[in-house]
Amino acid sequence: MNFQVVELAPSEVAHDRSILDNDDGFVYEHLKRYCSKFSSLPALTVILAEGKLTAVRGHRYLSIAQELGYDRIRAVLQGTTFDELRKLAIPGLLSLVPENLLASEQEAEVVVGWHVFFFATAPKADIVNEIDARFRGFLNQSLPAILGDKMEIAIESCFDLLGPCFEIRFPTPVTNQAWADLYRAFITSISNSIWPIKTYQGRRFAS
Repeated sequence: MNFQVVELAPSEVAHDRSILDNDDGFVYEHLKRYCSKFSSLPALTVILAEGKLTAVRGHRYLSIAQELGYDRIRAVLQGTTFDELRKLAIPGLLSLVPENLLASEQEAEVVVGWHVFFFATAPKADIVNEIDARFRGFLNQSLPAILGDKMEIAIESCFDLLGPCFEIRFPTPVTNQAWADLYRAFITSISNSIWPIKTYQGRRFAS
């Protein structure tokens, strides 16, 4: 690995306002809701500028971490090293993320996590119940063949009509492309035939 990943205190990281994130189809408040469901946000890219850690990539995630009050966020170092920053006693530098930990995370085949969907308008109670039932039916049918006896298929869900937002948590086979294609087709069918999905995981959803 020819780069270093560190943990930083978000409150001590500055934004390089001359470099803006591309929109990439994200809706900020929806992405923020999704990010609030877990603590390990996507990594920033930071440089050392005028004695301060400065984000040059991943600004939206830095803003979200700061707004949510997170005490740490990961970042890829550019143009400097952890040891150099530590010797300079740069504020906000917390720790170096071990390479073996990064490797194990990348090799994970199943990740238990939340899937967050926002809708353009709030569905009625019967539609809410149908969406929840269809998700559970799809997951209970598709996951056992993939997960086998590796783990229990525990499903947790909730619907916030103020969103309007549907959140569902389950073990996701993140390395199984065949399942991912089935899941994409399934959520497209929800959007097309039951209720239009506006965003998924904070990104605008195109059926």
